[in-house]
Parts: sequence; structure tokens; C-alpha cells
Amino acid sequence: MAVESPIDASAEYRPVSPLAIAALAAGCCSALAVMTRFAWAVPLVGIALSWAALADVARPEARKAGRLAALAALALSVGFGGQAIAGLLIDRWIMAGRAKAAAHAWIDAVREGRISEALSLCAATVLPASSLPPDLEHEELESERLKRFAELAAVKAVIGCAGLRPPITQVAAAGTDDGAWMLQADLSPCGDPDAVLRLAVVPRRIRGTAGPVEQWRIVAASIER
Repeated sequence: MAVESPIDASAEYRPVSPLAIAALAAGCCSALAVMTRFAWAVPLVGIALSWAALADVARPEARKAGRLAALAALALSVGFGGQAIAGLLIDRWIMAGRAKAAAHAWIDAVREGRISEALSLCAATVLPASSLPPDLEHEELESERLKRFAELAAVKAVIGCAGLRPPITQVAAAGTDDGAWMLQADLSPCGDPDAVLRLAVVPRRIRGTAGPVEQWRIVAASIER
């Protein structure tokens, strides 16, 4: 009766590459990049570790396992990183559209003579209370506010655009904590080709009847030549 020789279990054993394990951990943690920009470096680390792990297990003399783990880590890092970037671009596109719509609403209200409505779209920074005479009654105060608002250089310039809406030529995020956006409009249709209208708009969360809603306000309006 033949006796089978014992199988040497250690002959086929290959240690798992530590780089592959680290890459897989970084790939899983790359999901944080979708939730916060502070974790955007994690997918980059995962991609770098994945390539290093693939190179490590590919060396003939290394005899290490972990190729599948490295490939999975690479897929996770690229996937979550790409999703984070795409989400940011979509959010910026949406916010830019809302900022532009707020600027258009203000410009249309001014050029159509709806001064009171245009003023209601502005924050207090456009016409500070300190610029108004003190000790005025409510009706007198409102009348004075409308008068002072209509005398602002930006308002006077846009009033001359009764026929055509000045085109917005530039929309850019200000990069501030309040989420402000800066917009630039060409005042050539208003008869002043050398003038540029600059507006700063900021989103605000207010409580509405159906819950919190987003409301945009003009926080600065100026003319540059």
C-alpha cells in the first residue's frame, strides 16, 4: 500500500504585500472625500499606494500576494475621488446659476423702475443705516432709504438700461466663508461702454412656511471704469 507523502503547506504560501493592505484601507477611506473636501487627499494617497502595491507584487523575486486588493483599492480611490470632483463641479454650476439669477432679478427690478423691490433684494450692507439721517419717522425713513438707494452710482447706471438688460460677463466664487459670488456685467447697453457693474451676492438660509429656504441677497454693488 502506497503511502502519500505529506504536503508542504508552506510551499505555496505567499505573504500579502503590506502596501496592498495599506492601499485597500486608503481606498475604503476615500469615501470621506465625497462628504468633505478636507479628505480630498485620501484618494490621492490611495492611488499612489495602489500603484506601489501593484509594482511590489509584480516583482518576480518578491513572491507576494495582494494584486486583487491593490486593484480594488485603485478602483475605490479613483471612483470616490472622481465622484467628489464631479459633485463639486455640479454644486458650483448650480450655485453659479442661482447667483446669476439673483443678479438678474436685481438688475431687472432697477432698470424697470421697481426701486422698492430692488432695495428689498439687498442686504443692509448696500445702504447702511448709519448713512441715513437719525430720528426719522417710519414713513420718512422708508422714503429716505428709497431716495438714497436710487442715488447710488450702480443703481443710477442700471436705470439707464431700460431697453436692454446688461449682460453678465463673469461669475466667480469669492472663496469666502459666507459663500459669496462675484458677478460682472457689461454696461454698454446702458450707454456707458467703459463702465462695468460689479455685484456681490450671498445665499442666506431663512425659515419659510415649508421649512428652511435659500434666499440670495445683494451685499455690494459698485461701478468700475
